[in-house]
Order: sequence, then C-alpha cells, then structure tokens
Amino acid sequence: MGMDVYGKNPKQNKPLSEFPVYYKFKDMDFKDKWKELDKDKKLQKQYWKEQTDYEEVNVGHYFRNNCWWWRPLWNYCYQIADDLISEELFESGHGNSGAGLDDKGAKLLGLRLIQHIREGKTIQYQASYEQQLEDIPDDDCFRCNNNNRGNNKKEDCTNCNKTGKTTNFNKNYPFDIDNVKQFAEFCLQSGGFEIK
Repeated sequence: MGMDVYGKNPKQNKPLSEFPVYYKFKDMDFKDKWKELDKDKKLQKQYWKEQTDYEEVNVGHYFRNNCWWWRPLWNYCYQIADDLISEELFESGHGNSGAGLDDKGAKLLGLRLIQHIREGKTIQYQASYEQQLEDIPDDDCFRCNNNNRGNNKKEDCTNCNKTGKTTNFNKNYPFDIDNVKQFAEFCLQSGGFEIK
C-alpha cells in the first residue's frame, strides 16, 4: 500500500503540453488508454518516461511514498508542526481518505521542514530515529516460538533460519532526510495537497 499525495493547485514549471505522449493519454479513459498503449511498447515506454519527466520538473504535482516510508515522514511532520496538522488530520493522514492541507498550510509545512533541515534538526532526528530502531530487540520467531518443542521446532524452522529470532516489524519503517527534502519541495509547490 502506498500514499499518493496530490497537489491541489500545483505550480507548473513546465507545461503538460511539452510532454505530448503523456498529455495525449493522461486523462484518457483507463481501458481505452491501455488498449492503445499495450499495442505499442515503444509508445508505452515514452508515456512512462514523459510522466516521470513531467513529475520531476513539476514537483508540486505528485508525491508518493509506500506506507513504510510515509508513516515516519508524516509522524515527523506532526511532531514539528502540530500547530498546522491537527490530531484529526494526523490520524487521517495515515490513510488514503483525501485528508491534507490547503495552500497556506502546505507552504508553511514546507518552509518548516526546510528550516529544520537547514538547522540540522532533521539529521539529528534521523540519527536518533535510526538508533531507536537499532535498539529494538529481535522478536521470538512466531513459528517455532524460539524452542525445540512441538511441531515447529527451532532446529527445523526456515522462518528464522534456525535462530529462534526474527526482526521486529517496526524496523521496516525507515526515515531519511532526502525523503523529507522531497516532501518539503512538494509542499511548497503543491498549492495544498490531498493524501489518497
């Protein structure tokens, strides 16, 4: 599952018309679009290239994270901007309900994120966050229960490679300053955003 964050009124650094294949197919009916694109692999490749190029130059149009990256990012946003992100928005922002900020709120959040990056607070947060993850102990394997009794014996367990331990699930949620920078730029140019 991923979080697709769409700008409500994104700044256009380069118009859609300069990406002719993407422009032609972007708003076409899904079935018709793929009927045509699936026939011509070269055209399909051009479509994906132009979509990527368009989104890279118009950073306020779209931002995406899978849930593993999004949750720590959104938690950080709330931690440093709870005056902009209400508790209700924070909770709904962890889902795909269309929650988000208006233009003013998005710009203020983007500026706050940039300020924290420049002041070194974000890299300090990242180091602390990574240390917290590292300090989480491994879990007992749920299959063999870290023992040699019953049907699922540790000595035969392929789930934990016979160690009796598995990585704690929370270690799947990374946090990285580069992801924060990308989201900050998106916020500044989004014209407000919705999380879908």
